[in-house]
Amino acid sequence: MVRAPCCEKMGLKRGPWTAEEDRILISHIQLYGHGNWRALPKQAGLQRCGKSCRLRWINYLRPDIKRGNFSREEEDTIIKLHEMLGNRYAVLAFSVKLVSKQTIYQQNHLAPEINGRSIDVSRFNHEFKTGPETV
Repeated sequence: MVRAPCCEKMGLKRGPWTAEEDRILISHIQLYGHGNWRALPKQAGLQRCGKSCRLRWINYLRPDIKRGNFSREEEDTIIKLHEMLGNRYAVLAFSVKLVSKQTIYQQNHLAPEINGRSIDVSRFNHEFKTGPETV
C-alpha cells in the first residue's frame, strides 16, 4: 500500500518564506495549535505543503528556540561532556538538555521531568559543577 502524497505539487509556493507567511503561520499555530501538519497550510491559507510549514516552525519560528552564542557555563558543560562521551553527538545533545533542564528546575525549585516522568539528575551534579570548588 502506498501513502498518498502530502501535497499536490501544482500551485504551491517554493523558495524562501516571506515575513507575511511567517506571521500567518505563527498566528495560526498560536490560535489552533499544530495537530495536523498536512491540513495546516489549507486551514491557515498558505500556499505551502505541510512539511514545509512543519520544518519552518520547528527550525525557525518556535518561541523556545535559543539563538546566539553559548554562555561560558554552557561551553564548559559541553567540553566536560565531550571528555566523558567522546564524539557521540546524539548522547552529548541529550546530556546537554538534561543539564540545562536541571539548572532551570533548580532555579525554579521544581522537580525535572521528561515525557511526564520524574528524572534523577543528582548523578550529574558532581560531574558538571563549575567554579572554584572543582578547580
